[in-house]
Order: sequence, then structure tokens, then C-alpha cells
Amino acid sequence: MHSTERQVGALHIHSSYSHDAEWPLARCKEVFKREGYHFLAMTEHAEGLDRERATAWLEECDRLSDPEFLVMPGLEFSVGRNIHLLGFGVRKLLPGRTVEALIDQIHEAGGVAVWAHPLPAAMNLIYPAAEALDGMEIWNSRYHKGSRLPLRLLRALEKLRETRPAFHGFAGIDFHKGSQDRRLSVAVESPRAASALLEALRAGRFTIQQGPLSIPSTGALSLKEQIRWMLQTSFLKVESNAVSS
Repeated sequence: MHSTERQVGALHIHSSYSHDAEWPLARCKEVFKREGYHFLAMTEHAEGLDRERATAWLEECDRLSDPEFLVMPGLEFSVGRNIHLLGFGVRKLLPGRTVEALIDQIHEAGGVAVWAHPLPAAMNLIYPAAEALDGMEIWNSRYHKGSRLPLRLLRALEKLRETRPAFHGFAGIDFHKGSQDRRLSVAVESPRAASALLEALRAGRFTIQQGPLSIPSTGALSLKEQIRWMLQTSFLKVESNAVSS
């Protein structure tokens, strides 16, 4: 029986099984574990995996997982130019070619369906899909300039939750290269088991963490808190640039 503890996880992670990522899977585990993480939610590009490569990736995820650290399989699916769907926990390639089909298939595979780094040009497509989605990334540190919180997506999340209360805001590093900022995490109260973590993510039982700052999966921040976030994340961005220079 697994005990419930605070698990710190990194979402939206690519290893060298993705064509545009640098680090092998073992290196991802080594570095993120050393930096205080307890699990990785992998999201390899599905389009770059054939059956043989997908099998090798899945076996390596399982082999690298242990009681102290979980490497949780998952895939990222592209639909057209501006739409990417994350399937946290998905352990197989899916045939869907439309947003609706992929969301259904992610759920049938036991995964959590999240709209990745929504671009302004694609926002009008999210609203009709929100009823089936588990959520969207409101913060992607690769797309949203590292430490800067995109308030436009907080407002979009608030609007979506008016009719879909089970729709939650996620945060992902979208990790591809070792030079990226790796401080954006989620904190989950859950046993360190894939099924329990997926259920917690699906239900929104997590908070987004950036250093000392925290935001609930509902995105509910007062105006005062939003201003504080803007000031603090601007400071963190300056600090990050100073460290990397």
C-alpha cells in the first residue's frame, strides 16, 4: 500500500526519444531527481515513434522507475499547425487524427488530456473541446519566456471553468534541452504511483509551483495575487538570466 505524500513533478518532458530533444531518458531522471523532483510526466512526440521505438521507450520508462522516482510515460500529439495535445500516462500510440478522436482515445487509454501551449490563433478551438478536455497549459516555460506567468491564459481558464468546472490549468516545462529553466513544477498530494498521480492530475488536486510562488489548478488568483506574481516572476526571470550569463 502506497502512502500519500507531497510529490513534486515536472510535466511535459521530452527525452531523446523525441526527434528535437537532447537528453537520454536516464539523464533526464538523473538531473531532475538531483534537483528535488519525484516524478517526470514524459510527453514524447508521437509522430516520431514507430512501434519498435515506442516499445523500447516504454520499457526504459518502466526500468528507470523505482520507489524513489517515477518516470511516467506519456505522449504529445500534433493536430495541424497550432494544436498539440498532451496525453499524460498514455502508454501506446493512438490512431486519432482529430482533436475529438484523440481526446477520446487518450481517456480510453487511461490518460489525462491536456491542450499544450495554446496559441492565440488556436484559442477559439479550445472552447468547443473544453467539455472533453481535462485542462490546458496555462504556463509553458518554453513558450512563455521562462519565469513569466501569462495572465491572458489565467483569464481564459476562468472563462472556460464557468461552464466546465472540471477543466484545470496545468504547467509544463516543455523540456527539450539542458539549458532550459527547470524550476516550473507541480506539487501533488498523492502516492508515488502512476495511477494515483494521474487521478490527482485529472481531478486538479495539485498546485503549480515556481520557486516560493504557488497557484492552484483552478487558476483562482485575486488581483493582488496577480500583481504579486507579475512582480515576483519578473524578478525570477532577471535572476535566472543573471545565473545563466
